[in-house]
Amino acid sequence: MTLTDSPAFAVAMMLAGLAAGTAWYGIRLRKHQLPVAAALPAALLGSLLALVCAKAAYLLHDLGGSLFEGYFDEVSALTAETLSFTGGCAGFIAGTALAAKICGVRPGKALDLFAAPGCVFLCLARLAEGGMDIIGVGEEVEAEWLQCFPLTIRNSWDEPYLCVFVLEALTALACLAPALRRRKDGERDGLVFERTAVCLLGAQICWEMLKQYPYIRSFVTSFVSLEQVFCAVFLMVLVVRGCVKGRRWLPVPLTAALLGASAFFQFYKDNKIEALFEEGMEWWLENAGTISVIAFLLISAALIPVGLKAVAPPRRS
Repeated sequence: MTLTDSPAFAVAMMLAGLAAGTAWYGIRLRKHQLPVAAALPAALLGSLLALVCAKAAYLLHDLGGSLFEGYFDEVSALTAETLSFTGGCAGFIAGTALAAKICGVRPGKALDLFAAPGCVFLCLARLAEGGMDIIGVGEEVEAEWLQCFPLTIRNSWDEPYLCVFVLEALTALACLAPALRRRKDGERDGLVFERTAVCLLGAQICWEMLKQYPYIRSFVTSFVSLEQVFCAVFLMVLVVRGCVKGRRWLPVPLTAALLGASAFFQFYKDNKIEALFEEGMEWWLENAGTISVIAFLLISAALIPVGLKAVAPPRRS
């Protein structure tokens, strides 16, 4: 498979994801004897708020850069480079919850039912990045045994790059497992959605770090992207909220420590650690890519069970 710059393909995949997700959401509402009409305003409000939030999130970065320098074109542009994917997801979720409330459906219940259709939508939205040129790819892959799809994708010069956006799409499909898990008697509304979100965010911490071109850099640092910051903040909010409800606290410092470690290894991956340790670090600096990838995978593998423990309902005495 070859990486292309095809806006038509990207838009078509996004619309296909929206249509598939909306249709399945309507079917799930009907199955649970809830107003099917809530699906359409969820798609409309979700799309509108997704666009607003995606742009607003990008402007958090832009206010520290080109906006102050007099470059106002990016403020109104709607290209992928000027929109935050994570911010857009947050906006769509808010729109779905608001539409449910308007139609008389409990927002927590609606989000539980939307979790699985949302994974399908997310999967196709990630695949849309295949038509956005360099958006969603990682570093160039030198090992020949890894140069195969879906691990790598080739550009127009036949150079293989890590196919992060496909790994993200496959992760969204894998998250159908917690999204379709049946609720046990007595479990609160929103728990299914929270479990799914924890799995997605925990994995996304890794995928965001593997991207070669994090097209939205934080205005605070040059090595942690705004997408990573949003993922970490949303995950931490879910963990703290779950711990408060379950009256357990250990997942909070564990999550904070893992997120701190992930930031360190991103710093290490970008070879910025070289300025701190100029001597005796040759092997660590030469193998920064391999070591950081392994670290990212282990951190994500730990973030997910810690997060699931945090949002799990308290044990009955």
